[in-house]
Amino acid sequence: MYRIAICDDDKGFAEELHHYIKEFCCKHGIEALLKAYTDSDELMDVIDNKNFYDLYILDVRMPAYSGMELLEVFQKRAVTTDVILLTAYMDYAVDACRYQHVFRYIPKSLYKQRLEQALKDFFIKMEQAQGHRPYVIHNHRISVKFYQEDIVYIYKNRKYAVFVKKNGEEERERATLASVYEKLNSPDMIMLDRCYIVNLLHISKIQSTEVILGTGISLHTSKGNIQKAKEAFCSYWGELI
Repeated sequence: MYRIAICDDDKGFAEELHHYIKEFCCKHGIEALLKAYTDSDELMDVIDNKNFYDLYILDVRMPAYSGMELLEVFQKRAVTTDVILLTAYMDYAVDACRYQHVFRYIPKSLYKQRLEQALKDFFIKMEQAQGHRPYVIHNHRISVKFYQEDIVYIYKNRKYAVFVKKNGEEERERATLASVYEKLNSPDMIMLDRCYIVNLLHISKIQSTEVILGTGISLHTSKGNIQKAKEAFCSYWGELI
């Protein structure tokens, strides 16, 4: 679970941000604990007690401690965290670039257009740092997130791509395999043929015209595709050894 602190002395705006981020996390299947502060002195007390958040979304100009002063504190204490600065005063943008913790600098008037992408980039960064790459399916029927590492293979079923996970569960997305493969954008995945995408991590054997997966499933394809699979498999594990 991620911990996110919002700090803005405008109570109405702080509540608006809290609602916006909560909705974002629900939509993308992200577990997050959100806390909104309207007093930067209170947030400073929390920091003094070494109770840190994964992400801080700070107003630049506030009574007590400004967003820039909080950045100074993080810098001096070598706190590993990310900060998104929101402000109506763009004069601080150049100064903010001096701090390694600044993940984004967003004008308040444009936060609805820019904060969503900033949050997406932050969570992708965090997932990658933990060695996980998320895959999100979102439509009118369902919103679900799972990790690419857990995908054993994906097969085509009419207009759907069906994701088979290592625990045996399946998820469906109305999409072509080609678009799913592009969305995955992962060196772990190979397009075996027009019917299957396979996770190289879960291949246990390739022989004759079949790819045998760790779950015991065998996928059959042409000899030409088998040769491509063998080359991808050997190249992949050769790079990792």
